[in-house]
Amino acid sequence: MITLVQKPASSCRHHMRAAIRMMASKAADTSVHSGGLSTSAIPRRTVHPSADKADILAPRSWRRGRTRGQNRLGGDVELGLSAVFKVLATHCEPYYTMPWSTSPQTTSSASACALMISGKRFLVTNAHAVHHASLVELQRPGEDTKHIAQVVCRGPDCDLALLDVEDGAFWDQVEPIPLCRSIPSLNDRVRVCGYPVGGDNASITEGVVSRVDMQPYRHGLLSLLALQIDAAINPGNSGGPTLDTKHRCVGVAFQSLRDGETENIGYVIPAEVIEQFVAGYQQHSKYVGFGHHGFAWQPLDNNALREALGASNGGILVKRVDPTSPASKILKERDVLLSIGGHAIGSGGTVQFRRRERIAFPYITSRLSPGDMVPTEVLRDGIVQCQELELTWPRILVPVHPVQPPAYLIFGGLVFVPLSEPYLRSEWGELFEERAPIHLIEPWFKNMHHVPEEEVVVLSSVLASPLTAGLTHFMNRRLLKFNGVRVLNLTHLAEMLDSSTEKWITLLLDEEDIIALPRCEATELTAKVMQANLIPTARCLHTSLESCGT
Repeated sequence: MITLVQKPASSCRHHMRAAIRMMASKAADTSVHSGGLSTSAIPRRTVHPSADKADILAPRSWRRGRTRGQNRLGGDVELGLSAVFKVLATHCEPYYTMPWSTSPQTTSSASACALMISGKRFLVTNAHAVHHASLVELQRPGEDTKHIAQVVCRGPDCDLALLDVEDGAFWDQVEPIPLCRSIPSLNDRVRVCGYPVGGDNASITEGVVSRVDMQPYRHGLLSLLALQIDAAINPGNSGGPTLDTKHRCVGVAFQSLRDGETENIGYVIPAEVIEQFVAGYQQHSKYVGFGHHGFAWQPLDNNALREALGASNGGILVKRVDPTSPASKILKERDVLLSIGGHAIGSGGTVQFRRRERIAFPYITSRLSPGDMVPTEVLRDGIVQCQELELTWPRILVPVHPVQPPAYLIFGGLVFVPLSEPYLRSEWGELFEERAPIHLIEPWFKNMHHVPEEEVVVLSSVLASPLTAGLTHFMNRRLLKFNGVRVLNLTHLAEMLDSSTEKWITLLLDEEDIIALPRCEATELTAKVMQANLIPTARCLHTSLESCGT
């Protein structure tokens, strides 16, 4: 019979700790033999209290040849992080349904970085990170102090913004990251630095460049060059730098694709777009945009269509020309554009980009600035013509980013506003394309001016009063004419109201509905309606060209 003797727990722990110390001591001085193979035991390692825990736990293959603070991409990680900051923004967005007021105040966090561009230091973040920001604060890595920053330039179409911090102490021991002028190759290793959700300290994710292509910028108007990477880009990463193996900035993180069907698709604004944005600001002290061709086009993938147009060697069909753009001077509908900037255009609308890569032809014009000239070859009536095309940056009919503060006009209880995409979202939400009335969606869909100062004027609502009784059901209706004269824009409407001497004001709306008000009574009533609805002023107007927005 075997008798089991149970020792006190404290005694068991004592003998166990002694055994572990003995085993550890022997392991440091002997060799381990396993399966006939002799391997030197891992030497004991003294861990400094400030050593990186991730570095201690990393596999030996990662640690071999590394010094403290280095990673697989090489170089000093802390050197790059010193130029990466946390952005804390407070947003005060206008309430476009009642443009004299604002929506509830909100806060957000993002990232920013100090970049060295052409020998000068710039503080860069995403435009959407400081959109409608009433307060912007920056926090240095490892510090609690917040520094007030100002937005000096914002480019909504390229989703970039420049910040400035007046506090000189902010820049102590900050080493700006050099900008890499070349576009990275596919499968090049990169890392994204920033302050995404999930913690307060800086975060680094690693991956490779998966694709280089033209992509629509969600915050902007058109497509620009973008890098697609498989490193994680999460909320809060926006504005953080993406570094290559030489610790150069190849771009700035700005958006990711999350559709429930894809994984690991993040997008980076490449260095060449950043450099062009900064160069435009340096030259003009404001955002100037990127070069655009000024026409709508159709690919010629169909053989029969190419044969009918005589475009056997490729090219694209010009289907609509913006009448307010310089392109209207040299291009016509049904022209075939064969080349631009010395690059032959394929029937699918692409040009040669790099070895075994093609890219949409607007990439050629986007590398230039508005006002620049670019050579073209155009096939018209069977004859090839060589012409110089002046580039522009489109001013669309229904702006994505209207001039601030939002414009409006109140007359006799009638509230008029210019149509904009934020207004459509305010009224019908993100699905405004499906929910908004056709008379407002059609101009948004075509989005092309007939004259430079044109804008869509909307009767937003009718404020209740004895004079407007029976009219309050008129909401979100397009205003076409004022006393028989076509309304060009909101400023034009204000001018006609101020100069009118007629007894009656007659307004023609879409669907041929008519509103008539006595001019003198409506003018006197305006102040009373404003007082009843706590409206500070009867109008907020911009110049006709400003009101076009972008």
